[in-house]
Amino acid sequence: MKKETETKKPLVIALVGRPNVGKSTLFNRLTGTRDALVDKSPGLTRDRRYAAADLLGLEAEIIDTAGLSAGASCDILGPKMREQTLTAMEQADCLCVMFDARAGIHPDDLEILELARRSFKPWTAVINKVENQETKNAALEFYETGIAELILISAKTGYGIEELKEKLASMCRQPGDTGRGEEDSCQTEISAIRVCLTGRPNVGKSSIMNRLMGQERMVVSHIPGTTRDSIDCLFQRNGSTDIVFVDTAGIRKRSRVRQRVEKFSVLKAMESIRTCDISICIFDASEGITEQDRRLAGYTRDYAKGCITVFNKWDLVMKDPKIRRLLNNEAAVMRKMLPYAPHINISAATGKNIKKILPLIDQVYRDFSFKESTGRLNRILKQAILRRNPPVSKGHFLKLFYVTQTGTMPPVLTFFANYPRLFPEHYRRFLENFFRKELDIPHTPIRIILRER
Repeated sequence: MKKETETKKPLVIALVGRPNVGKSTLFNRLTGTRDALVDKSPGLTRDRRYAAADLLGLEAEIIDTAGLSAGASCDILGPKMREQTLTAMEQADCLCVMFDARAGIHPDDLEILELARRSFKPWTAVINKVENQETKNAALEFYETGIAELILISAKTGYGIEELKEKLASMCRQPGDTGRGEEDSCQTEISAIRVCLTGRPNVGKSSIMNRLMGQERMVVSHIPGTTRDSIDCLFQRNGSTDIVFVDTAGIRKRSRVRQRVEKFSVLKAMESIRTCDISICIFDASEGITEQDRRLAGYTRDYAKGCITVFNKWDLVMKDPKIRRLLNNEAAVMRKMLPYAPHINISAATGKNIKKILPLIDQVYRDFSFKESTGRLNRILKQAILRRNPPVSKGHFLKLFYVTQTGTMPPVLTFFANYPRLFPEHYRRFLENFFRKELDIPHTPIRIILRER
């Protein structure tokens, strides 16, 4: 029995500043990841992003925020992005206020400074993009704002990062706290189910995320492409496995993706599908299932991920029986591509059936992480051969000798045969469907591997 110890909650540090001062680059530098998209285009970050960081022995959680700018108030997304940043500042234990050495003092910098001072939280001023003597001299201009101490860094090259870590650690560390204690050696990492929300732009992924999280976690608007990056949100549950929801950027046809930022967004979305446990494929009920929807569902199938298909905006069509019938027929066709994927009709706007998604996730994950003994698998194999004998291929009588499970998430079944390369695809599908039914794991793909004995 493991010794239970009380663990301290990591300190939370929010990176705030104008657009394009380098917050996402510093976020990646501090967390040792490439999670945040980085580009010269201002306003790339729109939602809050969280990740763990080690600040010289002090565990911390860094929040990357949207840029605060007075000019953004004219933009329909501006107020929502500002709200996201202010929420991050409220959640943070301390603030890292960033400025751009190349751009000099901007009126928005003074407003952000005032917000930091009024927060009554510990904060430090960081001048980013200091990469030569000219920018070092330019950074001295910021002393005119009344800041007593400036930390000069280059998030791109790593200059000054160690000094910044020392400052953040000393600013956030409580009296008597020496960083990591012995209790951390007994702390075990709790795995969570990674659930990726995928779909075309403007199908309602962020709205569904907010409903599932029970808060306005993501910026939502009617503008397609509002979400530009893949954002992880931890949903903690008492008595059940936690879930990490990943909201991804909408994926359009390749021929329509021209902007560099959108290309990066699509790559991040595809990576999120590849690394998730379950992909929730979201379709727009008001438009039906398009060719692009089928292509995205195909990625989920090719990566062998657990899957749930969803018609969002069901409130727009539920009163029209003819459209409902057409959509149900489309869902039935999609089920031929993903026979293991349960389907649900929801409305993020009204909340209809949103609560049914969590039980479905648990069911799919139970099947996705299924394990079985070799003895039972071989008994099922005998039944499968009695039901349908392996065919004759190129003059050879194909035989299956035995089967064993060699992997999970998804379940991987390895069959030993006499001529594994000659087994046709239709017989592989028969084996997958037969074992899925007999093992009572209807909501997961099964990988079939054939090896020569």
